[in-house]
Amino acid sequence: MARKTKAEAAKTRQNILKAALDLFVEKGYERTTFEDVATRIHLTKGAVYWHFKSKSDLFTELVADMTATHYDQVTRVLPNPVSLDGLVAHFVERGRLTVSKPTNRKYFLMMLRLDLPASKFIPIKRRLRQLGTGPFEIIENTLIALQKKGEVRADADIAITAAVLGAMWLGLMKLQIAQCLETDLSKAIRFGFNSVLNTIKV
Repeated sequence: MARKTKAEAAKTRQNILKAALDLFVEKGYERTTFEDVATRIHLTKGAVYWHFKSKSDLFTELVADMTATHYDQVTRVLPNPVSLDGLVAHFVERGRLTVSKPTNRKYFLMMLRLDLPASKFIPIKRRLRQLGTGPFEIIENTLIALQKKGEVRADADIAITAAVLGAMWLGLMKLQIAQCLETDLSKAIRFGFNSVLNTIKV
């Protein structure tokens, strides 16, 4: 068999990640095997192993890849948030992008279905923390920076505020994707974020 070029290897890797995403959504993480992934894209199981050492390695790379892609999509439209208004705008745009692209919707649903407290997902959570591009990390890091600049009250509990905003955003997204949100998503995100952020503004 001829050796693959870097471009061909990168394309195969992306095909594996896409197949894995589809299967993790359809069958769940636990029931998906390397063989399932290989069969989906007409590869051998060994070819999948050549790119990823284990299922957890594959999953960790999928999460990192999707998170980075989503973050890039948002920051192409909006820069990193450097103000409270910018933080609101970031999450309105992030919400719009999540619900408007089928791959983003699949990824969001896959993440919601995971038993993230399980010990096997610790490396994934660690990797997401390192990337700093997840919703909770962006909210927390932005609020910490704004608190240091004096734009957020010194006595504001950043951890609690980030947890509330992140959970609210995830809840609104889940309702929208399930077609149960009976209002405009962008307006709901703006209203919710502003209601919370107004309590910690200087």
